[in-house]
Amino acid sequence: MIFTIAHETRHSIRIRTAASRFSAAEADVLRRCLGEMKGVTDVEVFRATGSVRITYEGDRDYILDRLKTFSYKNVELFAREEQERISHEEIAKRKLSPGVKRKLRRRLLLETAADVLLPEPVQVGYHIYQIVTLRNL
Repeated sequence: MIFTIAHETRHSIRIRTAASRFSAAEADVLRRCLGEMKGVTDVEVFRATGSVRITYEGDRDYILDRLKTFSYKNVELFAREEQERISHEEIAKRKLSPGVKRKLRRRLLLETAADVLLPEPVQVGYHIYQIVTLRNL
């Protein structure tokens, strides 16, 4: 990672990265990754300035070496994947409209009735047709 040391104390380093800003997802990924480094006790990410304060115990040079070999491209990649995911909270919040629910119920009832009433070769043929055409999936 490309960075400069903005401020340093005995057990803390504040670095300014080449990125001028962090998105919320990038900040979360960066906080988790840097927090896992040996000797790091706390990581504070400043999204607006693109800087990070790392509080550590132990060897300063080890922390700096790890930061130099750290790849920020991986942070961007994981952040993009994290943003594309739908959270459990969002899934719980999403509701189907009553019209869509009616259509789904009707479709399930018709499929069930067809499976119960139609002879087995016709059922198998219908389901194979659905799989081949990937219709209404």
